[in-house]
Amino acid sequence: MLSNQAIAQVFADIADALEVIGENRFRLAAYRRASDTLAAQTTSLASLREQGSLTSLPNIGEASAAIIGELLDHGHSALADQLLEKVPPGLLQILRVPEIGPKTAARLFRDEGIQDLEALFTAAQDGRLAKIKGFGAKSAAKVLSALEALQNQVLRLRLVDALPVAEELSAALAELPSVSAAQVVGSTRRYQASVGDLNFVVATLDAAATYAAIGELAQVAQATPSANGIKLLLHNGMNAWVVAVEPNQWGSALVYWTGSANHVADLNQLAEAQNWQLDPSNLPAFADEAALYQALGLDWITPELREGWGEIALAQAKQLPKLLEQSAIISDVHWHTTWSDGGASLREMVLAGIAKGYRYMAVADHSAYLGVTGGLDGERLLAQRAEIDELNQQLAAEGHDFRLLQSCEVDILPDGSLALPDEVLARLDLVVASPHVALRQARAESTARMLRAINNPYVTIIGHPTGRILNGRAGADYDMAQIIAAAAATGTVLEVNAGPERLDLDAVHVRAALAAGCNISINTDAHATAGFNNLFYGVVTARRGGVSNQQVINTWDVEALLGLRQQKLAKLGINNEA
Repeated sequence: MLSNQAIAQVFADIADALEVIGENRFRLAAYRRASDTLAAQTTSLASLREQGSLTSLPNIGEASAAIIGELLDHGHSALADQLLEKVPPGLLQILRVPEIGPKTAARLFRDEGIQDLEALFTAAQDGRLAKIKGFGAKSAAKVLSALEALQNQVLRLRLVDALPVAEELSAALAELPSVSAAQVVGSTRRYQASVGDLNFVVATLDAAATYAAIGELAQVAQATPSANGIKLLLHNGMNAWVVAVEPNQWGSALVYWTGSANHVADLNQLAEAQNWQLDPSNLPAFADEAALYQALGLDWITPELREGWGEIALAQAKQLPKLLEQSAIISDVHWHTTWSDGGASLREMVLAGIAKGYRYMAVADHSAYLGVTGGLDGERLLAQRAEIDELNQQLAAEGHDFRLLQSCEVDILPDGSLALPDEVLARLDLVVASPHVALRQARAESTARMLRAINNPYVTIIGHPTGRILNGRAGADYDMAQIIAAAAATGTVLEVNAGPERLDLDAVHVRAALAAGCNISINTDAHATAGFNNLFYGVVTARRGGVSNQQVINTWDVEALLGLRQQKLAKLGINNEA
């Protein structure tokens, strides 16, 4: 029987095929939405059909439910079969190349006979693609680069995709009668930005019965016994692995399988002196993690810090950082509204922030450089300021102890200058400068570009500094030591962008920035009110870097935050009138 993920892929293929042949865009969009819905389901679609609840899923109507039924019963769909007679499967793979759209893919197939990735790669490599109308040498080189990246790319699950599934499956494991405790472990528990397979530990006195019951869970499409536990293919296409241990080994198992490998190796160096080891084939009896760490003379180390970067030495010296608490954050100073490319008004976004307990916020709509709809220039920023002033008066009259500030997410241009002039930036309460374009510059050029932006006296925060997109692009290649040193010297704040597709800066660079004396800002970059819910992902990323409350400007009161500009001007030797 097909997994949920396989069925979702059929719907995605139908949408892609319809787009290649020029079908009505509303129809193909419906199939895309259905595919997204099905891919997110962790419960078997077969179970949902038996319950008669397929059409209760968002974006799934009677026609879609009928296709799901065909796929479950026969393994194929009449509609998909008809479309694949017109559109070769390899052509659908070509659509995964960022530089190739549906019309271009159709033209390559119709006019050049290019119908799969191998043929496209050959055409790009031997120079033929560059001679095809609409490409040229530059476009062909981009296609070749994208194809090479696809070949070398090892996709991992983003934390935002993995964590909800892990929590749901962990809860299902904990409900099994033979299980006394269940916990997600591995890189998911350490909140890495992206993870491989999902990993779990369960405590039980009957491992055989537990493994049998796990294979029958609604989330599980396939279960395969292994030397250490049981491997699972989930209905949403994710892979998982579960190991069962006896309850008296629970603490040891959690530490060992949470990792990281470097952290466990460092612990084993201490354990060796006591003639024992953390070994999965013979786990020592520690009922909880704290008991294990205590036996080694250490305070318990939170999973976010278990990366083998020196946390053991800090624990031995009783110098582990007191990590940031999400409840300490009282502001978000990088988010967007309908003034640029956001989906909600200033008032809607502010009220959502107030509901989260924020005491002040700063809107940071885009500058006009990127061609973003409604991108702001100096004149429109003045108009927005008038709305901000009026909204602050309304909020005060309504009894809100709250203040809305004005910022702007200003593009850092390829040469390091900014998309808005200094006289405009000087009127803002703070400025977020972000790289969005020219992210493939050579290291020296890229570093010089960012250094120029950091040294602009009106730049308060560097937003998502590398510009990376998880599973999408690597981001700019900087000499990060120079970037961090310049930020520390000028008092420029570095952002941890909580957008789950970014999580930029990453934990390694957060740690380096803190060591240099930089302050950090954690912002959601929200484009709708729901985006504020992503704060958690920025917080855990910063915690992995060892950040404390006071090192995050979003925990400061509004006057302290506004003081950053004057402090930077002073560091740069610029008087207040400059």
